[in-house]
This record gives sequence, C-alpha cells and structure tokens, in this order.
Amino acid sequence: MPPINILLAGDASVDVLIYPARPDENSCHKHMLKTCRQRTGATLISKFLACVAHDYNFKIHEPVYSGPANIQHESVRSILEFEIHNADSNPSHPTLKLNRIQRLDYQPMWQSPWPPASPGIINTTEKDILIVQDTEGSFRNPDDAIDFLKNVRPGVLIYHMAPELASGSVWEAVRNGVYTKEGTQDPERLVVVVSANDLRAEGVQLSHGLSWEKTCEDFVEQLGSIGRLVSLVTCAHLIILFNCDGVIYHRGGHLNQPILYFDPKCTEEEFLRQNLGDVPGIKEAFIAGMVTHLGGSVRNLGEAIELGLLSSRRLAASGLVRGPKPTDRPEHLSPYIMSALVTSKTSIFKLLIPSDVIGSGSDQYWSILDRMVGDPAQVARDIAKTGISSSGSSGIPVAQFGRLVLVDRHEIESFRIVSNVLRDYIDLPQTKPISIALFGPRGSGRSYAAMEMGTALLNGQKVSHFRMDLTQISNPKDLIPIFHSIRDSNLEGGFPLVYINGFDTPVPGSSLLWLFHLLTPMLHGRFIDNGESRPIGRAVFFLGSINFKTYQKFQNQVGGGSRGLTPPRFEEFLGCLHGYVNMLGPDCVGDHDRLYPVRRAVILRELLEEREPKLKVDGRISIDESVLDGLLLVPSYRQGIRSLKSIIAMSRLNGARQFERAALPPTNQLDLHVNSDDFLRYLNGNVLPESIREHLAQNIHTAYLRKRFSMGMSDEDRKRPGHQPWEQLSEEFRESARAHADNIPRKLRLVSCFLAEKQDHMHREPVEGFTMDEIEVLAKNEHDRWNAERLQKQWTKSSKTDPTVRTSSFLVAWDDLAKEWQDVDRVLVAAYPDILPEDYQIYRMGSVN
Repeated sequence: MPPINILLAGDASVDVLIYPARPDENSCHKHMLKTCRQRTGATLISKFLACVAHDYNFKIHEPVYSGPANIQHESVRSILEFEIHNADSNPSHPTLKLNRIQRLDYQPMWQSPWPPASPGIINTTEKDILIVQDTEGSFRNPDDAIDFLKNVRPGVLIYHMAPELASGSVWEAVRNGVYTKEGTQDPERLVVVVSANDLRAEGVQLSHGLSWEKTCEDFVEQLGSIGRLVSLVTCAHLIILFNCDGVIYHRGGHLNQPILYFDPKCTEEEFLRQNLGDVPGIKEAFIAGMVTHLGGSVRNLGEAIELGLLSSRRLAASGLVRGPKPTDRPEHLSPYIMSALVTSKTSIFKLLIPSDVIGSGSDQYWSILDRMVGDPAQVARDIAKTGISSSGSSGIPVAQFGRLVLVDRHEIESFRIVSNVLRDYIDLPQTKPISIALFGPRGSGRSYAAMEMGTALLNGQKVSHFRMDLTQISNPKDLIPIFHSIRDSNLEGGFPLVYINGFDTPVPGSSLLWLFHLLTPMLHGRFIDNGESRPIGRAVFFLGSINFKTYQKFQNQVGGGSRGLTPPRFEEFLGCLHGYVNMLGPDCVGDHDRLYPVRRAVILRELLEEREPKLKVDGRISIDESVLDGLLLVPSYRQGIRSLKSIIAMSRLNGARQFERAALPPTNQLDLHVNSDDFLRYLNGNVLPESIREHLAQNIHTAYLRKRFSMGMSDEDRKRPGHQPWEQLSEEFRESARAHADNIPRKLRLVSCFLAEKQDHMHREPVEGFTMDEIEVLAKNEHDRWNAERLQKQWTKSSKTDPTVRTSSFLVAWDDLAKEWQDVDRVLVAAYPDILPEDYQIYRMGSVN
C-alpha cells in the first residue's frame, strides 16, 4: 500500500530556550544558564509525526528552509525562559517548567516541503494531508505560499490559524477550500484549527473556564458577533481549542449541531494548572495527534479530535526534558506523546451542543448532566454507591476543591468565579483581607464549602482556620480578641481563613446588623482596640448569611434601609465584597430542580464513608436500594445537611457491612429530621405523582383484562373480584395495580431506561418498544414483585386460585410458571410505552443522540 504523504508548510520559526544547568553538572556554577535554538511550528509537528510514521504508513515531508543554512543565523521569534521542575525526583532527566515568554519583532518566511523552484515535485493524492502553520502578521514571501497552495492537491488541508484571524493573502487563497484539478475549490476538505484565546483577542466574548455549559452558551451566542470573521465562522470544519481541556467542532457550512469534546473533571486551563502550566508545543501536539487518525478524510474528524486532545495532554503533563549528557538539549518526549493513541484511553467525552435550546432561551436550566445521562436519580445512585468517578457518572462535569465536589452548573460557575478572584489575591502580597459572601438555605454546607475551597487554593501553605459565629456574640467588642488571633496568625506566617456566620443578623439590643461593625475591617483591614487602630493583615473573610438564600434577596430586602442600615452604608458594604456564591444545598429548590439527588449523592457518599468504613468494599458502598432511594429522593430535610448527617448517625451501622432498611431509625425519630410520611413513600418506591400513578394503575388493569379475555374465560372467571372494570374493582385490587405502577421506575432501571416528563427540547428519542430480552427481564421482575406483594398480604399457594380465601396457584417461581401465564406478564410490561400519560415518555439512559 502506498504511504500517506504528510506535507508540512508555513511557519517553521526558531525559538531561543534559556534553561538552568542540571543540579549534577557544573556544581560550582549551580545558577549557570544554558541556551539553545529550536524550531517550532510546522517543523515541530513534523517531529511529532516522525515518531509514528512507520506505524501509520506516513511519509513525512517537512519544510525545506530557504534562508540561511545554519539555524544559528536565523532570526528568532521568541525567547523562552525555563526553570527545573523536578530536580530532586529525577536529577539526571529534569523536567523544565516555562517561566516567561518574550516575543520578538519577527516576520517569517513561508516554507514549503520542496524548494520554490520545484513545484509539483510530489504527486499528491486524496489520501494525503497538508498541514499549514500560519504566522502572526504575514509572511515575507506570500506569493510563494499562494503558488504552492494552488498546485498541491491533498485530501485534507489542516490550516492552523494564527492572529490576526481570517486575514492575509494566504488565508484568502485557501478560505474557499482545497484547489482541485478542475481549477475549483472544495471547501469540505479544509479544516481550520484556532485557539479560543485568539478568538477572544478578536472580540468574541467567550467566558474563561466557568463551566462547559457557559462555554457552549457563549459559543452559540457570540461566535458570529464579529462580522469580519465570517469566512472563518462559515468554513466547513472549524476546530476551536480550549487549551488541552476541550474542543468545539463547528461545521459552519452545515446545519449540524456543534460538538463539544471535553474533560468533565477539568475546565479550561485547569489541566495545565494541575501539571506544568503552559508548555510550548501544545497546539502542535494536538494537530499531530489528530493527523494520526484522519486517514486523509474528514470523515474521521470526530475521533481524530479526541486523539489530538490526548497527545496535547500528554505533552502538558510531560513538558520538556533534558537528557543525562551535558550536550543534551531540552526535548519533548515525542515517542511518549504520540505512541498508542487510542480513543479508549482518553477521558474525553462528547456532547452535541443544544444550539437550538441556547438560541431560543427555552431552557435556562439546561445542563450537560441532563443531556449526558438522562435520569439524574440513577446518576445519584451510582455516585452514592461507587463515587463521583464511577462509570455511571462519567461524563458529568464537576468542580472539586479539596473534598468539596460540585455538580450543579450554577454552583460550579459561582465557585470558579470566586476561586479565580482568590487565586489572584493569594498570588500577590496583601495587607488587608478579601471578603466573599455565601448565601443558601439552612444546612446547605456554606462553612464547609468555604473552608474546603480556601484550603485547596492555599495548597502547600500554612493555613489557620477561624470561625466567628455572630449569633453567639452579644457585644461588638467581643470581636477584638478574634481579630488579634487573625493578626497573630499572619505574624507567624500563617494564612488565615475566617468564616463569619450570621453577618446579616442584628446586634443584640441594636437595630443595626453585624455587617455595620465589619465595614472597617473589610474596607481598611484594621480594627480598633482601646482607641488604637491595628492592622489585621491578609485573610480571607467568608461571610455566611443565615437569613437569605440568595444574594439577590439579601440585596433587595436589606438594601432598602429597612434593617437599620442606610442605603449608602449598605452600598459601602457591597463595595467591600469581592464575590458571592448562592449555594443550593442538598434539597430540592423548585420544580425545575431535577438535579438535587445528584448534589445530595456526593454528600451522602462522604457521610457514609465516615460513619462506617466497613460499608465500603472495593470502592463500593453496600446499601439497600430502598434505603438509597429514601435518602436521595425525598425532596427536603428539615435542617439540610445537618439532618441528613443526623439520620445516618442515628442508624444502626456500627460494624455493619450493609446499610439495611432495618438499620434506619424508627419513624417517630426520623420525623425529627425529615417528613417521615414523605420519606417512607420514597423508601417504598412510590416516586410517581399521584395523578400519574392512578393513570398507570388503571391502564395496567385494562391491559391485564384485555389479555385475560383474549385467553378465554369462563363465566365464573369473569365474576372474580380481580376481573372487574376499574370502576367496580375492589380497593385491594386497585392497590395492587397501583403497586405495580409504583414499581415501574425501578423496573425500567434494569434495562437502562427511565420514566420522565417529555424531553422534546433535548431531542431525546422516546422508547417505543422493548427488545425481547428486555421484555423477559421486565416480566420476570414483575412476577417476583407480584409474588412479594401477595406473600406480604398473607396469600398462600394452592392448586386453585380463590381471592376470597387469599390463595393462588401462581405463587411460584418464574421458571415454574406456565408459559401462558408468563405471557400475561410479558404483555403487561411490553405495554408500558403505550399506557403513559400524554406528557410522559420512557427514555434510554445515556447521551442525547
């Protein structure tokens, strides 16, 4: 088979690298710096691909430089200064970490894979790939570039665009696609790769690392906001890089939904922060990784994007490494970066961006979690049992600060906004505190969240924790000793994290709120002690509200001056805040809140691990399904997290290896912390609204009668209590049908389905029928449920069925049941999609197609 030609052209500029000597060389000059020159751009992509050329049957044609023969005489694009990252762990092969980049005034030459005097030396085919590395500004020899592009005929042209975007004669030559033999241009063969930061520099308002949902919204709403970029926005294949954390693939010439490829555990630049920071060559590694799977066709572009992200992430984690010889220069670990690129090894997930929903504004509460998994209750069960990284919850975007794990997109966005503010504060010398307000319902975990976030951001520093509960203080003078302690912590080299609870409560005996007495410490970083003004120093003040669930309600109700605080003083207080968070907590906060079980599951998992470690075996918590449903699905607890924690503490779990239903506290004790009637309803699996439950029960009974009549019944059978129309049916048999209806959601989980209100806006396809295997699973489970129901109601097995004396010949195992009676259950479960109310559907779990 002939090889695939990979042609590299465009910018192959030179960078100067400045780096320290290894710890084991030149010991008398430990701070000696070394320098070297390295090519980047198209040549670096060529270097990556050369490592796997044999594996993929590539023939690499790298740029032939037309300038000075010696790299030492070429002009330099950038100067890169490095420091040694892991001198202690690997002194002979130290990793280098980038400290600073200095850009120089530089205008590159266009470079082709053959000399300008020899065009057409390579006979390209539709399997071949051309990679063009653009340059900032313009090339000194654009005519050479245009002549080359008009004479080459690749199957795919990958154009790595540089600022200024969508400008210059080279882009004008290729923006309509690859040139064909007929003299036309094919736009479908053109793939443009551009950085999200470069789009931002052009004025496209893409938020930076708040949540992937917010990124998608900004992309849909803002991509077309700059008219000058129309040729870029409408190109056939546009790939936008969000560093090595995510990619948006946009097909501008089609009506296809854009696709987000993302790491749910990271947001933009987070992977870099977790590793070596910015590493030269990340974009080049992405393009090289992507090329390995293209095969000369854009048909494979989706999987190719995943592999491009994998190679760029490997580079971000490995950085540049020096070898053991004194002459060894910093090098990328190219064989590692490019070897064994397979999609199964990536932690990248794919999402069709709901551009229609975003564009219409029809669902302000949409989330990736909803679209990835469908049934939040099942995700919650998986998280509680197997953890946030379980297969059932994979693909769910999360934000983690220490032990604090956030899954709700609005909480994620708020905490990331605040964390960015705190990072900037922590990184610079400070002389006064910074203040963050936290709002939320009772028991939403405000103080825990604040301290976990602060401690995580201060990783590696000496942290001091303080708590000021203003509801327990009667005099403002009582704050002075606490401020002294915070000041002492600063003098001792600590970093104070201070949680101030109840700042929005009144001072005892006064009409003023406590926040009035916090103004001076917050605004000026000082407190008054016996007439002396003393500095507090740096600190993070987390101000916890106990009267308001949201900042907006606080602002509306306190800002009017009705709480003993004049509007100017209130505005002064708001001016001292550097951010706020509205926490949702573990309870349902409204009809739109479908994700409260998922938020609660993260908390429940941690509480169970702390309560009894023996419940966890091989990473899995052993808990009865009904107990799990009760704990996760009941809409609210009386005191939020505190009540959930109390119920678990009251349960008999000492030394237990399984959380059984019998371990729960008695009903009257449960009622201290939760509405016991509601809790028992969910515990028993009764999760359906009453109207839906009644609708299903009647239709189940009608389907049963239809099947029984089709089997032929004697006059005596027709008179039996269970064979009457719903209007004439006894309450016992009605309850039996309702119990069947109640069990449908649990039963559907066995075949990876769920029952929900119609989700037309999510383009999720409803289940119109089950497979034969699925019907068998459902029917067997239904018979087992029916057996349990009858036995609990004191029915007994008999050769003759007689409801008057509670005997039945059907009280047998499924395998012992005659086929004609098994078929009754098969017909009933197969009818589920057809007996639903008009506004309900059955869906399969998993991503939206």
